[in-house]
Amino acid sequence: MFKEKRYDEKTLKHLQQVEMKILKYFIEVCEKHDLTYFMYAGSLLGVIRHEGFIPWDDDIDVIMFREDFEKLNKIFEKELNEEYRFFNVLNEETYHYTWGRLTLKGTAFEEWWADQVEYTPNIFIDIFILDNIPKNKFKKFFHKWKSFALNQMVLYSILKFENKSKLKEMIQKAIYYVLKIIPISTNTIKRKCVASFSKYQNEECDEVCDFPSENQMQMSFRTDWLPLKKGKFEDIEVNIPNNYDKILRMDFNEYMELPPEESRFNPAPNNIDFGKY
Repeated sequence: MFKEKRYDEKTLKHLQQVEMKILKYFIEVCEKHDLTYFMYAGSLLGVIRHEGFIPWDDDIDVIMFREDFEKLNKIFEKELNEEYRFFNVLNEETYHYTWGRLTLKGTAFEEWWADQVEYTPNIFIDIFILDNIPKNKFKKFFHKWKSFALNQMVLYSILKFENKSKLKEMIQKAIYYVLKIIPISTNTIKRKCVASFSKYQNEECDEVCDFPSENQMQMSFRTDWLPLKKGKFEDIEVNIPNNYDKILRMDFNEYMELPPEESRFNPAPNNIDFGKY
């Protein structure tokens, strides 16, 4: 888990090309069904700073409001192109993420956890979700941390983590084994997690949150996202947030500054297979 395998330039470029194929299909579906999405995280930074991929980036991130994500779920249940597979937290028991992932069948992108799940991880794009946050301060605090805890339980109910900190590793593995012993299924935990994330979906809320975010569940306003703007990503036009500066500063602070050269890489997976692509 801790060994940082590096991409060679040819493999990384090939991976980015395959991910563009998935992104273009995703955008085609969104435009056909009038669904709103935004480029997100490193992909949003790529739009603003590079007009495409960050040169060393190895994935594509988009994000949607919960209402659009649920519509996308229903669309993919009925008319998903046979080349693809769509994962959400509820439709595959050993899928451990609480956001969506659109993957390309016949490929492989196997990270350290691949032998702990019951499917072959494919090359993908991630589809994150913006959920409503209540206005009341007490409700907001409780809602955020309950959602965070359930999100962690989903992870620990499926994966046995390794960690550079032996103490953290012991705690994580202890939680994993406790969750295997107590009479509660992984799917039950998942359903409770999604129910928590989307609890305020039908209420008027000004703020939204990406709960599984690695950046401490940072909140933003709907007006930071809408009305959407347009930007360039490689050879296509894509949607970006209205206040992309604020969104990027939450993730990257001084985002127009390049990181030190020694940090300009993403670790490669244990195995990657492009199949016929």
